[in-house]
Amino acid sequence: MENINYIPEWTKDAVIYHIYPLGFFGAPRFGKAEQDTVPRLEQIRVYYDHFEDLGVNTIQFGPLFESERHGYDTIEYFKIDHRLGTNEVFKKIVAELHDRNIRVVVDGVFNHVSREFPSFKDVQAYRENSWRKHWHFIDFSKDNPRGDGFDYKTWEGHYNLVKLNLAESDVKNHIFSAARYWLGEIGIDGWRLDVAYLLPYGFLQEFRSICKMSKPDCLLVGEAIHGPYSKLVGSAALDAATGFQVQKSIWSAFNNRNLFELKAILERSFHPQWGQERNVTLVNFLGNHDTNRISSQLDDKRNLYPAVLLLFTLNGIPKIYYGDEIGLLGKKIPTSDDPVRQAMPPYPFDLSKENFNLLNHYKLCIRLRKNHHALKVGNLVSLHAGSHELAFMRQSSRETLLIAISSASETTSMSIPLWNLELEGKIFVEQLEQGGAKEYRVERNRLHIPEIYPHWGRILKLE
Repeated sequence: MENINYIPEWTKDAVIYHIYPLGFFGAPRFGKAEQDTVPRLEQIRVYYDHFEDLGVNTIQFGPLFESERHGYDTIEYFKIDHRLGTNEVFKKIVAELHDRNIRVVVDGVFNHVSREFPSFKDVQAYRENSWRKHWHFIDFSKDNPRGDGFDYKTWEGHYNLVKLNLAESDVKNHIFSAARYWLGEIGIDGWRLDVAYLLPYGFLQEFRSICKMSKPDCLLVGEAIHGPYSKLVGSAALDAATGFQVQKSIWSAFNNRNLFELKAILERSFHPQWGQERNVTLVNFLGNHDTNRISSQLDDKRNLYPAVLLLFTLNGIPKIYYGDEIGLLGKKIPTSDDPVRQAMPPYPFDLSKENFNLLNHYKLCIRLRKNHHALKVGNLVSLHAGSHELAFMRQSSRETLLIAISSASETTSMSIPLWNLELEGKIFVEQLEQGGAKEYRVERNRLHIPEIYPHWGRILKLE
């Protein structure tokens, strides 16, 4: 990231906190279940101190706009969902967060809309005579499962999610106007684009141009479930993409006692010479609104500690899904994602000792990342892996760090090869302030660490 110049400079220091608003604030499941406007967003003020104490400096709000149910079925791009509040309430919240040096990124769902979206309602009412039928992909020669008398393209066969025709100038202008409104009038600092992997590259280029003209240092992140991410990210399109491959590899490697898998993914992705994503900024995470919570995903919850340590020492931008820092549990069920989108417990939290320690671990890891240039912007070089162990190096123009991770249930040692790195005789110094030796010397091109504690790790700085 150090030499990537198309992303906003502030994002190199970013630690994102991801909120799914309808769940976080305990809103009704369906919009029609509540007629009045209820300013639930105001509850976020209770958590301001938590955000600052935790150390996050960017809030990503999931869908906020008026929708039928879950937020990804938008009805109106220019209006906060009535279950959450009003535009005025949100504008005040954005300003208050800015006063605390916390930026705000918002989900933009521009691939598809609700069946209640005005353009689709117009097609339902006027069929072939609708002046907005070109906003969607309509086929009047056949019917759809909802019995509208015509068929239409959807998102992955879900007929409650109507695909937008992003090649049409009217559609693009509507979306671009919304993007300018929220960046300018409301003051948000960026967008996270839902299913960005389905958005036309030409649309992404135009969207970037519009947004950067409105706010030159805004952040544009795209949801990408697979690579190569360079198809979406670059100086002409998005600033960053979501690191789903890394996310899956983290819990899978721990559960399968196979940190070789994780080393392979990191090497393939980030190797400084040939890694597929070496020139791409990824937003890394352990879970989100579409995945099982990490505390439920890991077979051994003790591996939360090395997993979190890993999250904040990887290159890219780290992101925390709300509640993960206090050990919230949640597994999806076949018919619903609601179990991983639950309400946030009231603050101050009433935590078990286990979850209190986890929260403190998050704080420690965030402080470490903020205090080390190499963790924020350095290259990643994979060094060593075993069934329960992983070691890699982060190198920037200012410092070199070596990170060792262990998922073993007992204290272990690690001998890390450092061939061809010209480090013979060099000293590495412990940064985690734990027991054991404080300094380690490279001998015979290896760094031997005699003690790595169970489900833990070490961060060593080259002197």
